[in-house]
Amino acid sequence: MILELDDLRRRFGRFLVILFWLHVPLLALVAYITGHSPVGAALAGVVLAGAYHLSWLRSGIAPVTRYISGVALMGQPALLLYFMSGQLWQMDMHMYFFAMLALTVAWCDKRAVLFAAAAVALHHLTLDYLMPAAVFPEGGDIKRVLLHAVIVAFQAAVLVWFGDMLVDCFNRINAMRDEIIAKNAALEQRTLEAEAASKSKSMFLANMSHEIRTPMNAILGFCHLVLRTDLDLRQKEYVSKISNASTALLRLINDILDFSKNEAGKLSLETRPFNLRSSLQSQLNLAAINAENKGVSIETVIQNDVPAVLVGDELRLNQVLLNLVSNAVKFSEKGTVTVTVDAEEQQDAGVKLRISVRDQGIGMAPEQQALLFNSFTQADSSMTRRFGGTGLGLVISKQIVEQMGGTIGVESMPGVGSTFTFTVNMAIGEMQAEPERLASAEIAGLRVLVADDNPASREIFHDVFNSWGLNIDLVASGEEVLGALEGACKAGQPYDLVVLDWKMPGMDGLQTVQALHRNENLSPLPYVVMVTAYGNEDFRAETERSGIAAFLTKPIVPNVLFDTITGLFARETAADAPHAEIGQTIPMVAEQLRGLKVLLAEDSMINREIAVELLQDAGLVVDVAENGRIACDLVLQDPRPYDGILMDIQMPEMDGIEATLQIRKKWSAEQLPIIAMTAHAYEEERQKCFAAGMDDHVAKPVDPFLLVRTLDRWLKPRSKEASRPVAESAPVAVKPVSDLPESLSPFDLTKALARMNGKTSLLRKLIIDFGQRFAATPEELNELIGRGALDDARRSAHTLKGVAGSLELAEVYEQSAKTEAALAQGDVVAANILIAELELVLKPAIKAAKSLVTTTEDDNKPVPAGQADPVNIQAEILVFRGLLERRSLKARSSFEKLAITLGMTPDTLQVHPVKVALDNLDYNRALTLLDAEFADVLQTSPDTERIGE
Repeated sequence: MILELDDLRRRFGRFLVILFWLHVPLLALVAYITGHSPVGAALAGVVLAGAYHLSWLRSGIAPVTRYISGVALMGQPALLLYFMSGQLWQMDMHMYFFAMLALTVAWCDKRAVLFAAAAVALHHLTLDYLMPAAVFPEGGDIKRVLLHAVIVAFQAAVLVWFGDMLVDCFNRINAMRDEIIAKNAALEQRTLEAEAASKSKSMFLANMSHEIRTPMNAILGFCHLVLRTDLDLRQKEYVSKISNASTALLRLINDILDFSKNEAGKLSLETRPFNLRSSLQSQLNLAAINAENKGVSIETVIQNDVPAVLVGDELRLNQVLLNLVSNAVKFSEKGTVTVTVDAEEQQDAGVKLRISVRDQGIGMAPEQQALLFNSFTQADSSMTRRFGGTGLGLVISKQIVEQMGGTIGVESMPGVGSTFTFTVNMAIGEMQAEPERLASAEIAGLRVLVADDNPASREIFHDVFNSWGLNIDLVASGEEVLGALEGACKAGQPYDLVVLDWKMPGMDGLQTVQALHRNENLSPLPYVVMVTAYGNEDFRAETERSGIAAFLTKPIVPNVLFDTITGLFARETAADAPHAEIGQTIPMVAEQLRGLKVLLAEDSMINREIAVELLQDAGLVVDVAENGRIACDLVLQDPRPYDGILMDIQMPEMDGIEATLQIRKKWSAEQLPIIAMTAHAYEEERQKCFAAGMDDHVAKPVDPFLLVRTLDRWLKPRSKEASRPVAESAPVAVKPVSDLPESLSPFDLTKALARMNGKTSLLRKLIIDFGQRFAATPEELNELIGRGALDDARRSAHTLKGVAGSLELAEVYEQSAKTEAALAQGDVVAANILIAELELVLKPAIKAAKSLVTTTEDDNKPVPAGQADPVNIQAEILVFRGLLERRSLKARSSFEKLAITLGMTPDTLQVHPVKVALDNLDYNRALTLLDAEFADVLQTSPDTERIGE
């Protein structure tokens, strides 16, 4: 079957249907003009057209249809010839035979042509003998009939030859089409095989990169540990070379991993709001160290039309930007690297950013530029030896930019420099107004001294502190700092805070601090906050050894500075004054706010329990959610469920940022305040919270007084019709009990008790839980890093940091914070080293926590229910079961009451499986355990659900 030929035949067959039916009125008209019966003529035409049409409908383009068409085509001119008998135009109608015969060639079937030619010949011979006058006016003429027959035979031969040639052409076309289809199929198969091979290669590279990174991390970690031991110079040199070579190899492996992810299609972009200016500054700070060492300055120009908050993948954007800036610094020996950001196109919902990085480095020739974005290729092979690198950075950047809907290119001249420009498409986020910063009475009364050799920096500090209502003194050198401090102490008005620049002529910041500590005339010593643009690890370590209270990087962000100062002094007053008054007062929200219902979203069991206790003591009703998804479900299912939400940021399934975005689709900030609770105190993290729609930020570890102060600021009293029953006031006196020893190193029990509102039994339980929950954290972190699950590892370190802060484990808190920061930056080498150090400081805390566990196996045996009043047991079980079904927090106190009825000891209660399930907020498991343990009691109950309500 030839598809093209059959298509031609179908089109011609449809044309003939129309042609035959058009002859019906033509025949009737000619018959009428020539004096014949129009009806008879029309009926004759209908017979011919109907015969063909019926065959067409039944057989389509089959041969029988073609043969009938040949007869019908010859029948139409035969009828016209008959009706014109005796007319002047009769002889001319013979030409119509030849025209109709020529049409049969469209069938591309010589049999149809021959059939039509035979019909013409038969028609002429028949009429010549039967009705001669119908053919020739003067009567029959066999010679003329034979002449016509010759003409018809010649025409038929030509038509047969032409038709055969057409069929042959169609056959060749069909063969070519089949060949092309076969070759395309083969080409498509080879393309699929090539793509599969490419994906397999990329997947192999990705898997192998992960496999190689694990032993490489071990090599680097042990090199670091060995370098800390006593080595002679030759040994130290050898180990240092091993460490440097391993670091270079790990950098190559990391680049290959990113490249293979892109090639395998596994790179996915996140969509989250972020502050572009803060994000840009954080990346430039990372490149500032190398720039400073090379004498290269970095400048930024952000046009005013660039939105403050964008929605997109901040991490990948930073990856591209840092790669370009690092390259610009690497290939520059001096001069300036300028980063320019402007909005190329802006619409209501989105913006097309144009970001350029211009340097004054070595530049490139056109042929070098053509190779830039090829894998494992640099502009010149000598650069690999001179400058280092894998040749993958720009390729990865190009892949990321294109996935963001943009382009990347370069303009360069040798000896002049290069300008890399890329565009990305981002959505525009909503800029949330940040809450007004008001200094407390304690902060407003501080005496502050600021030292910076740059006049512009001193002016900025002056304006910032003035905006908070603080008057400060300004000096320009370390020597002036010492003089001002001595004068203030002699006058009996010592400074409370010194903000000190690191890089100053003469005596720098660190030397000033050291001199300050050696000066016996300075008492008391003020807090020192060190400010620098170059926050490398060696400098950070030195500042920690020098007793510096806090460390800030330039450019100074006012909100970060405010939070740092508030954290230093408000924490001191809130941690010391209340300690002396434990047993006298517990912080509570304003009287008109008591009884309001808040939702706590927190995934850490220990942090959750602390927060619940603090909020209940403050006079609030509390519901809890283990993650953002559950929080969204609880909030969105009720018309007005809560008066406020306290939201952790890092949680599994759905984090606090995403949960806030979902909640804000239904509830505005005016209707439902959301307060972030997280161990992050960075400005970048705060901006993410505000961009998502949060109203305020409370840093962990949570200070009860600061928490209550924040709640007072944001919670609003309900109307009388909608108000809830006021919660019972917190006890004015908390009687200490002997659940804890006087000291338990490394826990600072005094400060930790202040965070628990003086509840020693709660603190004891949380310390025991800490020992059980976090004993294996270092091993878990190493395992997660080995699997490449850096986000999970970072979240685990973040949780440990928050709990350690709440329990006042200072060293664990600091070490887990460093580990979290390293994991956030993807620095696996540093993370492995920090985890080893974290394990060292964590072991004493775990040992101390385990020392509080004195429960014996006999104590843990549950008291049989038969020894208590069966009626009371049944009633309390039914009430407890109803609370479990409603997932109410009151289920915990109900179970404790049931435990007393059953005669359980406190130690038995703490380890009971139902209690453990309740502590983890696993209500389904608690319900299953309850039903299994008290099945006999529950079976005798007529209606558990009704009683439970």
